Amino acid sequence: MKIAWFTPMSQTSAIARFSVAVAASLTKLADVEIGYFDADHVRETGVPARRFQSSKSVTPEVLRSFDAVIYNFGNYLPFHREIYLLSRQWPGVCILHDFVMHHFFAGYHLEHLRNPTSYDLLMETTYGREAPVAARVWETDEVVRFPLFEEVTRGALGIITHSEFFKQRVEACFSGPVARIPLAYDVGTTQSEISRTQLGVQAEEILIVTVGHVNPNKHIESVIDAISRLGPASQRVVYAIVGSASPDYERALKAAARAKGLTDIVRFLGQVSDDLLSAYLSAADICINLRFPAMEGASASVIEEMLFGKPVIVTNTGFFGELPDECVVKVRPDGDAELASALKQLVLDDSVRKRIGALAKLFAENEFHADQYATKLMAFLWNVRSSTPLLGLADRVGVELARIGVVRDAKLVDSLALEIESTLVSPATKTQL
Repeated sequence: MKIAWFTPMSQTSAIARFSVAVAASLTKLADVEIGYFDADHVRETGVPARRFQSSKSVTPEVLRSFDAVIYNFGNYLPFHREIYLLSRQWPGVCILHDFVMHHFFAGYHLEHLRNPTSYDLLMETTYGREAPVAARVWETDEVVRFPLFEEVTRGALGIITHSEFFKQRVEACFSGPVARIPLAYDVGTTQSEISRTQLGVQAEEILIVTVGHVNPNKHIESVIDAISRLGPASQRVVYAIVGSASPDYERALKAAARAKGLTDIVRFLGQVSDDLLSAYLSAADICINLRFPAMEGASASVIEEMLFGKPVIVTNTGFFGELPDECVVKVRPDGDAELASALKQLVLDDSVRKRIGALAKLFAENEFHADQYATKLMAFLWNVRSSTPLLGLADRVGVELARIGVVRDAKLVDSLALEIESTLVSPATKTQL
């Protein structure tokens, strides 16, 4: 099979990192070519790769030369706009990395197209009367109610998610093949040559680390409060926040730390190099990876922390809630008391930290592997190829029913669906779908 793999390739994109690893594994099973649109700071790969100026420069002749076209989607307009536009021209299999795609589509319609009416129409078409078209939904937690990933699925030949909760949401709105494949994350997690002392952490201190872009849904204020509840043990703690933050939000967090008497304990490191990030993860005693609301389809950062063999405190929601209970420490979204109790146990008990960290590493090494991802993806692609003619027939029937004015909930629709299934769908194919 010959596969076209469209992805961001920027060095700052986690999806590019994923794509390089999976594409390399896929080359053991198929002919793969990476297609991308980034102009600068492109991630290196040993897989054949081709840069296109825009979606318009990817001709039908190019796409016809492939047996399967795969599109990687995330919630960031600059990285994924051309991939989205190409997917509208040429159907393919879509890998959904983010559950919430609202920011992408708000940016696409309001900033790129400069067309508020088309954004309102998209919301109304997708969510009906519940759509809050007059509100700035992208600035609130309401985005989880109106994620807009549904727009990506329209016309797709198949959908891949990285979590069961997201797979179920997709199946509720998409009638084609859907698969959940555990997110691959095989990038090396070797111990850093940068020592704890060089990081400003003493041997007797407990290093707690949070990584990634610093925003309210990581609930860092709750972590600061939990540290303050440690009592005298808080003086043994160093809390490193590794990631960029807006100036206003960072000032608010620093004020919260100051109010709790933790100014010297809570450290804001901003954006750091990959080497320094690895050094902090390698040196960490505890990682905290809270997400509420959970907007990702999975989390590369928590997988990386588990691969480093660290005990991780997570919010019991979405992908994080699907991780085995013995491999992470789960707290409720509104469970500040639970967070304080969990953190205290990990700070005070080295044996608990080591046990959870070892189980986390073992699970992550077996679950989130690029070769395993490639194998499952290939099986899914063959399933998609067998179901594509059926999807095409369903689309044509749908167009004709709409043309003659048949409404969605008419009995005729159900009768035709059952007739098509009984006539054309084999028991094996039903199982695959």
